Amino acid sequence: MKSILTILSAALLFLFTSGAVIDLTDETFEHQTQASTGQTTGKWLVKFYAPWCGHCKTLAPIYEELDQRLLESETANGILLAKVDVTKNSAIAKRFNINSYPTLKYFADRKCYPYKGKRDLDSMYEFVTEGYKSAITEEIPGVPSVFEEKMKQFRFKFQQLTNDHKDLKFLLEDFDHILEVRKNAAAVLVVLGAVIGFMLGMIVSLLMGLGKVKNESKKKKD
Repeated sequence: MKSILTILSAALLFLFTSGAVIDLTDETFEHQTQASTGQTTGKWLVKFYAPWCGHCKTLAPIYEELDQRLLESETANGILLAKVDVTKNSAIAKRFNINSYPTLKYFADRKCYPYKGKRDLDSMYEFVTEGYKSAITEEIPGVPSVFEEKMKQFRFKFQQLTNDHKDLKFLLEDFDHILEVRKNAAAVLVVLGAVIGFMLGMIVSLLMGLGKVKNESKKKKD
């Protein structure tokens, strides 16, 4: 009985003391880190990586060690380690303009600190506990609105159209100009487009209904 209790105690101790780097996605990133909305969930060191990247594979065990050291440290409370697979989460990669792997960003004290130091255990530990305070900061991009996401999707489809028809490329340039300079006008265009689409749908439905009525009337006469 004592041996069973000993094993259970050891298992529980392992569960509560072993670190676990958190996987973040497009859907969970902002909710968990609150990167641009207060950062009340703690300080977050986030690794943006690609599974095929050699440097990312080299960093992986060191990153796990860092997580364990922070967990065991009495002076590193509230520091969390996370990772984002950019091959599966393109939206968050675009939001933070991730172009090289691995990229490390530290979200602390309502700011973002890009990590440019050595990728060894001691250097990264020193950075997240004290070193970041004297490091440069960068602006935290806001969470894209629903309108912005729809505009990006629309632009992508529009770009495909202009790629097939080079003579229409000027339309894409005009569209980009509207988005950059006249966002309110773009919103109006979207609303008008939705209203016109709805009205056309109603007209088509009405015409189809009238056609059915005429056909039924002819059948009855016959």
